[in-house]
Amino acid sequence: MKLFTTNGAPSPERVTFFLKEKGKLDQIELVEISLMEGEHRSDDYKKINPLRRVPTLQLEDGTLLGESRAICTYLEGEFPTPNLMGESHLERAQIEMWSRRVELMLMVSIAGWFRHGSPRAKALEPIQISEFSQLSETATKKAAAYFDKVLSESPYLAGDRFTIADIELFVCMGFGRYMKYKAWEEHPNLSRWLDEMKQRPMAS
Repeated sequence: MKLFTTNGAPSPERVTFFLKEKGKLDQIELVEISLMEGEHRSDDYKKINPLRRVPTLQLEDGTLLGESRAICTYLEGEFPTPNLMGESHLERAQIEMWSRRVELMLMVSIAGWFRHGSPRAKALEPIQISEFSQLSETATKKAAAYFDKVLSESPYLAGDRFTIADIELFVCMGFGRYMKYKAWEEHPNLSRWLDEMKQRPMAS
């Protein structure tokens, strides 16, 4: 298998961290695509992903999969141990619920804050809207407070064990670095959780 990815970008990191937790990253060929240099907009990459997004997983038979969550679903089937996406249909639904909350409440807001508020994002968002960045910053901080409260009641985001939802929240904590935002410094439960996450394979 071949993974078209971008080091440091949140959606690709979701997949590479997932593979690290599976202990399978070394079984995948990684092809680096530079977003800042516009490699994702090239005609060659368009043939791989018509939407020109990363990541994309290419299977041995040439099948192409886009969207990081869909790629992780496939990899969960290929590499079922350790289970990261749920064993019963109820647990799978609960984990997906928390994954979606992270994505919609935190990932999207951080992305808006970054793309419309950081000079580094000019290559991705030539027309930046400062008001949108400010609204996204407020939404990001509100979401961080929410997840801190969740983690005050549970050791992991989706319950009593580590899952893909924790990977996704960990990705968000890293994504915040582009805006010099360290949510865990304001929230003790996020801090406790993050200290544990830093000891896991995905942080290596």
